[in-house]
Amino acid sequence: MAIRRLTTAALHAELARREKEAKKLRTQREKLASQLETLDAKLSTLEEGGARGPGRPPGKGRGKSKSTGAKQRTGGTRKRARNDVSLPEAIAQAMEKGAVVSPKEAAAIVKKNGFKTTSKNFNMMVSNALAKDTRFKRLGRGQYKRVK
Repeated sequence: MAIRRLTTAALHAELARREKEAKKLRTQREKLASQLETLDAKLSTLEEGGARGPGRPPGKGRGKSKSTGAKQRTGGTRKRARNDVSLPEAIAQAMEKGAVVSPKEAAAIVKKNGFKTTSKNFNMMVSNALAKDTRFKRLGRGQYKRVK
């Protein structure tokens, strides 16, 4: 089919036919790409340990290396939060002198005041900070008073 022999109307019809075919192929490609993403997600779940059963996920080992005896790095994904002041200082700034507070209440107050943390056990960190800091006196189980 020589282009010189075709009429303008025939050329327009051929272009329209090709555009329609291209649209069908794009739609089909999008459906297949979506299915491929779903399959990739399922496959990665199985490879990452979904089929392994209970226990520590792969690559999250703990303990010493067999070859060197050095401690293995677990390689967590969380970034350490950075604050302008230390945790004990933040607690002291948040509490008035003479105030009695539990570690859980102190943790909530400090977080509310903008202290950043990514810790899974932040309440325990606050409890340790209250116990070690001389600005706080332990009154009883879970009760600390700011004295300085």
